[in-house]
Amino acid sequence: MKHRIDVRHIMVATASWSALGLALLSGGQVAAQSTGSSSVSEADIVVVGSRASQQSANNRKKDAKTATDSIVADDIGSFPDRNVNEAISRIPGVALGRNEFGEGESVAVRGNGPDLTRVELDGIGVQSTTGLALGTSGGRSADLRELPAEIVKSVDVVKGSTADMTEGSLGGSVQIKTRTGLDFKKPYFSFRGGAGQNSLGKDWTPDFNAVAARKFFDDRLGVIVSGSYSKIQNNGHGYETTTSNNRGYARLFDFDQSPEKTFEYNPSVIGTDAADVLFPNSSETPRSLITKSASAQSKADCFNLFPHNPTGTTGQRSQRILEQQSCLNQWNDYTPSLLRNFMNTQTDERYAIDARLDYRLTDNLTVFAKGTMANRKVHDQNRSRNPVTLFGQNINGTFVDSTTGYPRRRTVSPTAPAGYYLFDGLNNVGNNATFGNVLNVVPGSVVVDDSHNVTQMTLTNNAVNIDQIENTIDTKTKYGQFGAEYRGDRLEIDAMAGMTQARSSRGDMRTSRNYAYGDATLTLQPNGLWDVALPDNYDETNPANFVQLNAPTCIGGGTAPTCIGQTAVAAGPNGPATPAYTVGQMPLTTPSFGVSYSPQLGESSERIAKLDIAYKTDEFLPFITRVKVGGMYRKNKLDRWGGGGYTVSSAVGTFGQPGYVPAVIVPTANVRGTLRACQPTAGSSAPGGLGCNYGFVPSTNPLNVRSGVDTLTPGDLEALFRRTLEDSDSQYFGGLPNRGNLPPAWQGIRTDELFDALGASQYMNFDCLKTCMGSDGQMYDQPVTRVREEIKNIYAMLDFEQQLPWGLVFNGNVGVRGVFAKVSGSALLTLSTIRTTPTFNPADPDNPGGIIVQTFSQNTTLNASTSDWLPSFNFNLWGFNDTVALRLYGGKTVARPSMDRLIAGGTCTIDQRSLLDTSGDDIFGCTGRVGNPGLQPFTAWSYNASLEWYPNADTLLSVAYGKLDVKTGNPIAVTRIARPFAGSDQVDPATGQPLSDYEFSYPTWDNGPGYKRSIWEFSAKTAFTFLPWFLKYTGADVNMSILGSSATTGQQDPLTGDVMAPPEESKRYLNASLWYDDGKINMRVAYQKRSARFSCITPCGGNNIDINYPGEQWTNVRLVAPGYNPGVPRFIDSTTFIDAKISYNVTRNFQIYMEGRNMTREAATISTGSYVPFADGTPRVMRLSYGGRRIMGGIRIQFGN
Repeated sequence: MKHRIDVRHIMVATASWSALGLALLSGGQVAAQSTGSSSVSEADIVVVGSRASQQSANNRKKDAKTATDSIVADDIGSFPDRNVNEAISRIPGVALGRNEFGEGESVAVRGNGPDLTRVELDGIGVQSTTGLALGTSGGRSADLRELPAEIVKSVDVVKGSTADMTEGSLGGSVQIKTRTGLDFKKPYFSFRGGAGQNSLGKDWTPDFNAVAARKFFDDRLGVIVSGSYSKIQNNGHGYETTTSNNRGYARLFDFDQSPEKTFEYNPSVIGTDAADVLFPNSSETPRSLITKSASAQSKADCFNLFPHNPTGTTGQRSQRILEQQSCLNQWNDYTPSLLRNFMNTQTDERYAIDARLDYRLTDNLTVFAKGTMANRKVHDQNRSRNPVTLFGQNINGTFVDSTTGYPRRRTVSPTAPAGYYLFDGLNNVGNNATFGNVLNVVPGSVVVDDSHNVTQMTLTNNAVNIDQIENTIDTKTKYGQFGAEYRGDRLEIDAMAGMTQARSSRGDMRTSRNYAYGDATLTLQPNGLWDVALPDNYDETNPANFVQLNAPTCIGGGTAPTCIGQTAVAAGPNGPATPAYTVGQMPLTTPSFGVSYSPQLGESSERIAKLDIAYKTDEFLPFITRVKVGGMYRKNKLDRWGGGGYTVSSAVGTFGQPGYVPAVIVPTANVRGTLRACQPTAGSSAPGGLGCNYGFVPSTNPLNVRSGVDTLTPGDLEALFRRTLEDSDSQYFGGLPNRGNLPPAWQGIRTDELFDALGASQYMNFDCLKTCMGSDGQMYDQPVTRVREEIKNIYAMLDFEQQLPWGLVFNGNVGVRGVFAKVSGSALLTLSTIRTTPTFNPADPDNPGGIIVQTFSQNTTLNASTSDWLPSFNFNLWGFNDTVALRLYGGKTVARPSMDRLIAGGTCTIDQRSLLDTSGDDIFGCTGRVGNPGLQPFTAWSYNASLEWYPNADTLLSVAYGKLDVKTGNPIAVTRIARPFAGSDQVDPATGQPLSDYEFSYPTWDNGPGYKRSIWEFSAKTAFTFLPWFLKYTGADVNMSILGSSATTGQQDPLTGDVMAPPEESKRYLNASLWYDDGKINMRVAYQKRSARFSCITPCGGNNIDINYPGEQWTNVRLVAPGYNPGVPRFIDSTTFIDAKISYNVTRNFQIYMEGRNMTREAATISTGSYVPFADGTPRVMRLSYGGRRIMGGIRIQFGN
């Protein structure tokens, strides 16, 4: 007997080592294991812990009807994972996106981001939550951070599809199952309590979880209840060299005066239907402007190609200056667009309750009801510091412009403060071309490398700005469902109805303070960051430095104190008349410090009902083993409110004249106020002088009646600043290896206390978010982004199995699913109507006396419908006693487009002058992007082939190749001539005519181009049970994924023309873990590496620094000052994280544990990748982020099973 057992162990060892070796070395052929005979039955061996969970996951993969990878409850518990995102990221083909705090925030399955991955909790879609309030997602992505891993029984990442699966994923879906009370053999109770600490903040915060389950009534009723509570202190530090972390380096000034271009426009990348549209007031198009500019070999060529136009209209002169600036920008040098430090602290409270009842009415029929509540309340303190002024450009009082000739010339003012110097450049001053820029840069201090990057410079007249945003995000998610399961000998029925609701609100309080201190020298460091050398007298800790009184400056000509310091303002709809004041009549004031409050709210839901009927036919039909049919109904809702505020109807007539009807305006819920100190002077205190007006003075603008100015004495302002100082809770980038010469931490602002002292605090709430009183005293709905989707499904599928010679088995399934969707999208649409009067003169169409202009704003809805048929097949060939499988899968998949692409919006103009113009096309126009609810979903054909080997219960070796052929990709921006309001019941308020009758030329979204992606996945896992001593309790799990996409269209680098990979696609993911489990001690070390991924072309939705000409999927496409300046690719660089966990079972019922995340204290960077580096190879880092290392320890008590 002993000899036979030893032989068996040797054989198992051979298989385990061979399988793991093949996975790790990707080579060599492994002989099949012979199980041999043994009188020791597998049933006699009880496997528990990590090994049992690994066996269970292997079995789930083996039994799946399509390509699937799984983890199960014990496995989730043994990984060092706080949430389900982090747990499933250990699966092949799944990449984890970590936020600035190091927590797993999102997952990408086979290169498809969270918007293209459907996540289900017990069959119901998981909703986007935080994204609802932040407005950062299209409403498709699921936020799994609210779901603690303890409530989960299993997670399947399905990379194929079957006809009975809910559509909504391109490359893979995530199916989460929770426990039922009938799963337990005996009454069960577990409690886990612990505390965690971030290495930056160092506060210990609690983490609790409890699960109780029991069966009643002769084991027919199963009840399970679980609850969890955690409070997490997150700390995230950042260093930015570009504006808002989504712009590129600036190219504003030519410091080196080199005849060589810094960059050259690439005309081959110009795209979209806007490329050949003439600019207003010009004979140029974007294409001709870029093509001509690229041909320029000197700055003089720019003025030959685009000569000055001194006799043109103001519009023509302004347009020509933009064209000249666009050409000249090719010689400007790279500088940081911003230097900013961040220290963010987040207190994140999460609590979840899950309860389920299952009642077995008969041996075949079980009914169930389930409810889950998962909530979060996040309190953020976002602290930032801008240590320098990049740049002090053409500040009032520092320059003088010539007033005659063309072009005009700018020089340094003789009365300018010291430290301002004249540099090259072209500006538009009153629609006149003006040469010269006056900057706060010391000319001799500027060092430029061979690639035209500034690497050192001294800035003068700097000011430090301390900015703080305090926000509270309150998220509430509810899931509810009930249903029945019938399991007969042949007939199987599943019926379920359920609903999920998510609500997320956010309120941001923001303020800042600044003070001027003098000179600073910036020097580029080898790591791509900048060292800032500050003067010895720099002191940002003294509140008195931020209360600097300044005398008013002259506006226009003249000298103090008789020059004009504030111009007169005539009475108008937005305020009363105010006289002009000389500088001598005005008080001394500090700079105005901004105070703002921004509320946001989002609500979403999914209602679902489904019925699945399956009938086993294996005993009376050859080949076909089961027939399954079913249907589903889903109704999705999304509502999102922002600050709002709009003009319901415009004014009629002329202000102050008989018959004038004021506009009806709904105020914004946003508060945009200012805080300042004021000190009277003799002149301001004299009759006719401008007083300080202490206290809160509300705005007279009807749109901003909830905002105003708070004015304090200098002493009171200093006292307010002093009592609202907040000491830093951590060292800036503390504990980061190779921290270098990063600056120290700084004091924050107690934003809540400061705001309580302001008059505007009465408006910092949600009272005006959904409805608000207009200027006419009536209540109006605020603008809302609203999407409604009604989706109906039907499907049919067949399972089959056929025994083949040589012990082979061929099985699988085929099916088809129908998807029928109705979509409506609503948002605020402004309708402008221009009607002619009897005095209209076609030769002077813009004369105000000949037209009447009215605007009306209202929430407007657009409707559309789509349909799709989704075939799928799964073929499996099994051999060697079901230990080796070859799987083939193919299917059509769809995922709905981002909801923000479906909604109406913008401004449309109905212009009666177009109808009178016999040369026109009777087509009206729209500005702003009008949504397209008729967008086709992302559509792809997905294929997968895998070879899997299960030599024993502990071991799995698999290799898979997947192909994703996307036919319809990310929507693209286009301009269409059509009837966008077809199917809408909206009318023209001026005439009552349906808008559906009008044809418009309008910017909208259209179906985007496709691409192809290939996926390789290699996976190996085993338990080393054959090894001697303690090594027999060890095991390993390794998987690697390699992705590659091919696309001939899509986002291109504006300079090289390189086609970028789809956003968020990493080419390689690697997961590896080594574990030990002897029943007493359980240890696991997990390694996770993700390669770099393309994010976007700057400015990535921003509106400055990078100004793009028309190109595929670029943003900020417009010609504005200072001319075209194309963006660069933005990459999230590769990351490597090591996490670990150890637990010790003191007794069968009592365990202690310790875990750690980011054990090596890794930081993350965002950069331009291999594009536009510095001349010496220094990377162009846009942001460095560091979330510290987190440790957690605690106890676990468990009874029953």
